[in-house]
Amino acid sequence: MKINTSVLKQYIDLPADPRAIRMLLDDIGIEVKRQDPESGALTLELLANRGDHHCYTGIAREIAGRTGSGVCGPSFAELTVGPAPHPLQIETDLCGLYSATILERSGTESPLTADEQAPLDAAEIHSITPAIDATNLANLEFGQPTHCFDADTIVGAVTIRLSRAGEQAWPLFSEERVTVPEGSIVIADDEKILAIAGVIGCEESKTTESTQRILLESAAFDPVAVRKASRSLSIHTDSSARFERGSDPSQVLIGAGRVVHLLEAHGWSRSGDTGLVGQWTDEARSISLQTSAASAFLDHPLTDDDIIERLSRYGFGVSGDAGALSVTIPPHRAWDVEHAADLYEELAKSIGYNDTATTLPAVDMGALPSANDTMKATVEEVLLGAGFYEVFTNGFHGVALRDRLGLPDDHPLQRHVQTTNALDRGYGLVKNNCLAQAVEALAGNIRVGTQPIQMYEWTRTFHPDPTADNGVCRERHHLWAIACGSHEPTRWAGKARQTTAWRFKGLVEEIGVALGLPLSVVASLTDHPLAECLHPGRQAAVQLNGETVGIIGEVHPRITKAFKLKRNRPVYMDIDRNVLLTPPHPKRFKERSVHQPILRSLAFSLPPKVTAGAVADVLRECGPDWLETIAMVDLFEHEEDGTPMRAVTFSLQYGNTSGDRSAEAVNQASESLIEAVDRALGPQGVRLRA
Repeated sequence: MKINTSVLKQYIDLPADPRAIRMLLDDIGIEVKRQDPESGALTLELLANRGDHHCYTGIAREIAGRTGSGVCGPSFAELTVGPAPHPLQIETDLCGLYSATILERSGTESPLTADEQAPLDAAEIHSITPAIDATNLANLEFGQPTHCFDADTIVGAVTIRLSRAGEQAWPLFSEERVTVPEGSIVIADDEKILAIAGVIGCEESKTTESTQRILLESAAFDPVAVRKASRSLSIHTDSSARFERGSDPSQVLIGAGRVVHLLEAHGWSRSGDTGLVGQWTDEARSISLQTSAASAFLDHPLTDDDIIERLSRYGFGVSGDAGALSVTIPPHRAWDVEHAADLYEELAKSIGYNDTATTLPAVDMGALPSANDTMKATVEEVLLGAGFYEVFTNGFHGVALRDRLGLPDDHPLQRHVQTTNALDRGYGLVKNNCLAQAVEALAGNIRVGTQPIQMYEWTRTFHPDPTADNGVCRERHHLWAIACGSHEPTRWAGKARQTTAWRFKGLVEEIGVALGLPLSVVASLTDHPLAECLHPGRQAAVQLNGETVGIIGEVHPRITKAFKLKRNRPVYMDIDRNVLLTPPHPKRFKERSVHQPILRSLAFSLPPKVTAGAVADVLRECGPDWLETIAMVDLFEHEEDGTPMRAVTFSLQYGNTSGDRSAEAVNQASESLIEAVDRALGPQGVRLRA
């Protein structure tokens, strides 16, 4: 909204310094976006719930609440309500009040004076005719929209009703008729729609320079109904901006009286009384307010008299004493004041935010982080230390993103919870996996040249299940991560290593160590839903105590092609969040043995397609009870007779708690393990490396 400070000074006393005016408005919650140093015009950013601010009277009243100055409004004619000058009937309770006044030409019509035109000029509203200018001016002054019809174009009674299915109207400034949404409030005669209530008038009943008789309407309409009609028709006017925020029914006759006062000075005169229909009455709703509670909330000493005086400036009626007050809500605040906390805000504005306490309330002690918070922070320390950044993805996606996964129709990930009222069909599906959005986020970063990329997110997915408690779906909580590109600086000996599934294997193991969970990465997979979305030869399962709780692997080439990730091989990890953040069993202290464990190293040559994990499984299964740990400590890649081979060294730690374990017993156990590996994997080409 744009206002003229010179005009505003006619309503209330203001500081002489333009900067002081701006600071005052900013401090009472009316933000000044721009101030014209030459004309003094201000561009204001008004609050969405304060329709009463959309006029000079409302802004002046807000200033008076701070300064205590009196508000002086413009003159208006006192209208006499009597027999309607034109038949009126109202058929919907979405119109609280509707008034109609007839004016006739009584002389030569003259334009508004320069002083009267000043608010319109500041608001950049061009002059059209005196009748239209007067309605625009009354709206700016009192916040009460009015409208003038050419009375001679009206056929039969004026009826305020709801529009019917398929009914059409011809809005002002439109080239053709439009279909009015069924159930919208309209003003109609016996043949046509005269106006879409609260939004805009129609061409067939508009006033022109040749109009001899005017029917002036002023009304109070339901804000929700006006907002729906305005949005449906994509017609936004000053009238709809005011009505859809909640109008003041007590201003219906005042707004019309202001238009009558202006037109009577410019060649028009009233004909008969003003007709008024509708059932609105001021219910004088009240809110109980405790003086002590208000003082404690604001941390500012207040008395009953202070509160009565301050709230009265804003138009509230206050009664009561002994700390228990009853505050009556005026009609212009009926839409946004509901609770005592709303009155605290008014008191704070009257005191001044800069003059209220700035100290924080006393706190005896803080709350310790929960076990869940502690374990989440532990996992994030591992991820952040590895160079990952946390991201946030949408909880919805569309069919196009789902189809990029290239899954068959009977795949579990093809089933989604769908929304029925999505404004954008690109977000019509509730996500049931994290991979699609992870790859989409990665592709977006690659397109703008971000490399390397390492992201993670704590999130949830939703899976259709009519047997769930909510009757719709079950939720699953996840930690996912994705990486692509090199994860270390370029080395002097060659190129930096690229992210592979092996790196994610180490990441899983590091998380397991940090949490004290025996997480393991194994080659075998059962029926994980994401198995078909990862490279079949470069994926593995994350297990806890033999149960699959996650998956890691390189994204399937089918999917990287669908996302146009040329020459990129992203690696993905997805783990059940609940497994990671469920507090483990408390550890019992175990006294460390004074005897050192016994270590042995075994190196095996592995041909392609035989994993080191398969060797470790054999060692673990066939080893004695006192074989405590098996760790892979070295990898050497070489060729034998043209066949690429890998030499993997395993470090075996044998327990020696009592100190009587002999070297011969350890050697015999190691020999038995060598024989076990030879029996199980020797036919596949695995052999002990000398």
